[in-house]
Amino acid sequence: MEILEFDEMTAFDEQSVLVLGYFDGLHRGHQALFAQARKVAAVLNLKIVVLTFPEKPSLTFQKYEPEMLLKLTSDQKRAALFADNGVDYLIFKNMTSSFSKLTTTEFSKKIISKFNPKVVITGFDHKTGSDMKPLESTKEYKVIRVPEVSQDGQKISSTRIRNAIHQGEIKHANDLLGYAYETTGLVVHGFARGRQLGYPTANLVIKDYIHIPSAGVYTVDVLIQGMRHRGFASIGYNETFDVKEKTIEVHVFDFDLDIYGENLTVFWLDKIRDMIKFDGMESLIAQMKADEVLARAYQ
Repeated sequence: MEILEFDEMTAFDEQSVLVLGYFDGLHRGHQALFAQARKVAAVLNLKIVVLTFPEKPSLTFQKYEPEMLLKLTSDQKRAALFADNGVDYLIFKNMTSSFSKLTTTEFSKKIISKFNPKVVITGFDHKTGSDMKPLESTKEYKVIRVPEVSQDGQKISSTRIRNAIHQGEIKHANDLLGYAYETTGLVVHGFARGRQLGYPTANLVIKDYIHIPSAGVYTVDVLIQGMRHRGFASIGYNETFDVKEKTIEVHVFDFDLDIYGENLTVFWLDKIRDMIKFDGMESLIAQMKADEVLARAYQ
């Protein structure tokens, strides 16, 4: 897959299948668009092109809040998901004030035409231009709107997934995504209390603007040096030891190597329990042993 900036690319000579959208998380609803794009591309022998934005378009239209920078996927993970979904060219266009003022007609003539599409694929509720109209087929290209993908009677959406993650409903979020939610962090030194408890932990600093699950203890898989291992992780404030700063600590089962300075990818599988303040180390250790049994047994 080739990644390009819209303002630096030349117009496409060959025709393409163009997919439009922001695609935060590339969840199952988004994946339906790419399944349609792959089908069309195979029949017509065309390349699949995506025009998207590096950041949420709402940053251009709404009062800034730090949470608006948070995403369901890091830039690296998002690109990997596009590639996994058969995209040949990934094109980024900044949502600038001038770009946002284009009407749907102007958008078609000035932006879409640059990709020489034979087919344009959008979601069922996708709208374009300052006049917020659905894109219509023209003599140059056909527009295919992919129907809504729902679960439990509700549309699968990035907002719904974000809410599930914030509520600790990570298994439900994974069902909507179609893959295990993940975060990547740098292993740094912590208080080393886990080692004293018999459960040494990797303390993670998350460098990406990523949504973090709510406080609690979770069953996780951890990717270390190309190998995937089972473990459990805690997110939150260690109330037993009166720690005021929010932490992410991961214990990897049957693993005893120093990995400070390495990047760990954590796949969040299911929530085990909320955070609890224990009355001493013995009760904490007993609970951690029970957490380990549940995490090891998770399938």
